[in-house]
Amino acid sequence: AERGSLSASERRADGRRQTRETKSVSMASTSMMMRCARSRQPLRIECAHKKGSGSTKNGRDSNSKRLGVKVYGGQHVTPGGIIVRQRGTKFYPGDNVGMGNDYTLYAKCEGVVAFEYKAKRNRQYVVVKELPETGDVTPTALAQAAASKGETLTRKQKNLIKYAELGRPGSRTYE
Repeated sequence: AERGSLSASERRADGRRQTRETKSVSMASTSMMMRCARSRQPLRIECAHKKGSGSTKNGRDSNSKRLGVKVYGGQHVTPGGIIVRQRGTKFYPGDNVGMGNDYTLYAKCEGVVAFEYKAKRNRQYVVVKELPETGDVTPTALAQAAASKGETLTRKQKNLIKYAELGRPGSRTYE
């Protein structure tokens, strides 16, 4: 009796009952096939056309660290003045020279910088040779004394004598 109550479209070919969900799925797929048959082209599913861009591996740089020798041999240095900025120990601290955490060499006292090479250890040392206590004598006065003795003057001494009337930089008083 149950078989007779179903219409012919709701019965399968093998005689089993067809549920409503499968019926709606099969109707949707047949309607899709009918549309494809009408267009006379095979069913095409299109994808996005955005092309994948490659990653750029260059294009970044770090700021320069301004390494190197800051005060050369024969030049005057004040206490705490940086002599060499370096990575690692290219130069080693000698007398009156200290080394910071980042291997920076600095002067511990006032004096003249000298670079020494010790072949036994194959190392370059930076040394600060202390100046004799000159009291309140300025470099300009020392240059003028050297000129009066007839000694050959360095370029720095010549400039100190030439610009003596201006006074020391930073100590000028304007009236």
